[in-house]
Amino acid sequence: MGAYTGALAGLALSGACHAGELACVAQAQCRGDAQAMCAPSSLKIKVSAENRLWIDAQGPYGARLSREGDARVWTIRAFGGAHALRVEADGAFLYLGNRGKRYRGTCREVIQ
Repeated sequence: MGAYTGALAGLALSGACHAGELACVAQAQCRGDAQAMCAPSSLKIKVSAENRLWIDAQGPYGARLSREGDARVWTIRAFGGAHALRVEADGAFLYLGNRGKRYRGTCREVIQ
């Protein structure tokens, strides 16, 4: 992977695409069955320019990219739409994973 640049806010947000790759690292994981039960996390998600995701080095998982306001949402096809990565314009992300687990963290653009 290339060098990290500043927060995702520096990316051009025109249309439904992004330039290059994104590298995302979670800071917290919350259980799906208990909204307030959270713990530190270091989950890593990589998003390729071709809309493929690697989750903790597992993948690639094909994803459908859509927009919700200023946010971009990658819905992973392999899990019937139950898993998705939402990245806000400022780089903050929410990943919905197995059994409703929620991961929150920050994404950065990776320069190749």
